[in-house]
Amino acid sequence: MNVATNLPEQPTHDESKFKETLKENLQFFRGLIYLTKKVFMF
Repeated sequence: MNVATNLPEQPTHDESKFKETLKENLQFFRGLIYLTKKVFMF
């Protein structure tokens, strides 16, 4: 989290936001793959 929110946004802000989204997507896909594996195990 950025402590200085009243300052003008740094160009790195978008990058970190993008990386965050990417991480969330990876986590989601991992969960999806895990679930599919579980389903196909039965």
